Amino acid sequence: MERQQTELKIKTIIVTGASSGIGAATALLLASKGANFVLGARRKPVLDQLVAQITRRNGNAVCVAGDVRDETYAEALVQCAEDNFGCLDGAFNNAGIIRDVGPIPEMKTSSWHEIMAVNLSSGFCATKHQIPALRKKGGGSILFTSSFVGYTVGLPGMSA
Repeated sequence: MERQQTELKIKTIIVTGASSGIGAATALLLASKGANFVLGARRKPVLDQLVAQITRRNGNAVCVAGDVRDETYAEALVQCAEDNFGCLDGAFNNAGIIRDVGPIPEMKTSSWHEIMAVNLSSGFCATKHQIPALRKKGGGSILFTSSFVGYTVGLPGMSA
């Protein structure tokens, strides 16, 4: 356990979907182990509160508010890590949404596209910019959050 804490003290990690739930909990846990963070989500006031909470606990965090569907936002998160902490060591691509739960014939096509953009395409945009930064550093880790719905059985109304 001590080795893990020492290793995290020199690591810089991006967390998307950091304003609540799994993203916020992950940031708080890993910050307690000494990692530096670039926190990303849409809600700037909530991100600011999380940064303040991490800072009060002697952690290091900055935030960039934005939309994971926007590729320039993915690039900005990586640039923020490099500008504030000198490099990027890892990313936890955690942003995700649920919309229009119901039968496919009743789902709006725009909702399908929004869900796919946030839950799937955003991971592509993120890694497109994270991988070159990790290569510069000599390696690192990229993690993705997924729902159990995606790898077990489908649930009624959860087609997207």
